[in-house]
Amino acid sequence: MTSITNLLFPPIPPAAGSGSATDARQEIGDMIEALRAHLDMDVAFVSRQIGGTHRIFTHVAARGVAPLASGDLNPNENSLCWLVIQGKLPERVTDTSHYEAAACLPITDAANVRSHFSVPMRRRNGQVHGSLCCFSYRPRPDVSERDMQMIRSVAAIVSDQIESRIELEERGEDAAAQIARLIVDDALTVIHQPIYDLTDWHLIGHECFMRHKADPEVSARELLDQARAAGRTLELELHIARKALATLDPEHPERFIAINVSPETLASPALGHIIPEGLASRLVIELNQQDTARDQAAIKEAIRVLKERAWVAVSSEGVGFAGLQALVDLGPDIVKIAPEFLAGVAADASRRALVKALVQFAADTGVTLIAQGVETREDLQALRELGVRFAQGDVLGKPAAPGRGVRVC
Repeated sequence: MTSITNLLFPPIPPAAGSGSATDARQEIGDMIEALRAHLDMDVAFVSRQIGGTHRIFTHVAARGVAPLASGDLNPNENSLCWLVIQGKLPERVTDTSHYEAAACLPITDAANVRSHFSVPMRRRNGQVHGSLCCFSYRPRPDVSERDMQMIRSVAAIVSDQIESRIELEERGEDAAAQIARLIVDDALTVIHQPIYDLTDWHLIGHECFMRHKADPEVSARELLDQARAAGRTLELELHIARKALATLDPEHPERFIAINVSPETLASPALGHIIPEGLASRLVIELNQQDTARDQAAIKEAIRVLKERAWVAVSSEGVGFAGLQALVDLGPDIVKIAPEFLAGVAADASRRALVKALVQFAADTGVTLIAQGVETREDLQALRELGVRFAQGDVLGKPAAPGRGVRVC
């Protein structure tokens, strides 16, 4: 067993966000089990207050079968820990039969609590968020104030761990409220970046990007990161997809729009529900690649299903040349070649060779290539000469409100 000293005085934890919730949960579980064993208690647990009416047991350690389990809810009106929080019961109760407030609670007999040692856990602002408790099935007059100091020390460490989780939850709740407000207030808009056929320089479609109406400097990535932290990625992306679909130009049915989505949204049936019938030739669903490594099989199946309603594109951003085969294995119609492959191609022989290989790769695999982020006329002309047929980038037109884009070339 890990020594009680190491558990009471653990190494400094990693920076917030670098460790997993699973690791933190295991560490707390180890601490309360070590405390339970060291004090020879029958049960030790950590509980968290839910509103002002209940608590939930988040961690339970026991000798043998415990009378409670992680995830159980308990009303405060039937809680000895709540009496401690309210100041109606001392932290150290060596014999519950000596305290009428404890003896009359149903949980005292139901859980066979004959001695009870509970320390409220407080946030840094002083607010109680839970308790760390040990109890025994027999009176324990041997538990001293020194033992209570040990329980308080463990409670302080656990409380600090939980404080970090609560702060993350609160930030997520704040982010969720902000995302909801952006949607309700219609604070987001869609802008278009043109995509051209380089063989004759005609406009074939637009990629749709999300922007904040009042603060255009806020990037789409920032908004998506905020939605992800709030667990509202699907809600936000579906909202933007609906707005993007409304920008289809009825006067140019030969042109398409490309809508960016995350793997979560791609795999959701809700995406298919908002796509009108008959748009297969006018709609490209472009997969954001940052999470795709989690479940390639599920993404591949989602793409297969979605291809009945739209074209599907994936981006090579961040995957490197070796990752292109994995992208093609997903079964997309289009692979977008990121600027990392293309920038400076006009003056770089090695990049030209790479682009030639990509063009051959696309021809062999049956996918369509679109060059992204092309910024100079020289690179654009070089890509055209190397056989890249479709491209987008600032040199061809910067993102702008639908219908207001200006062709540069």
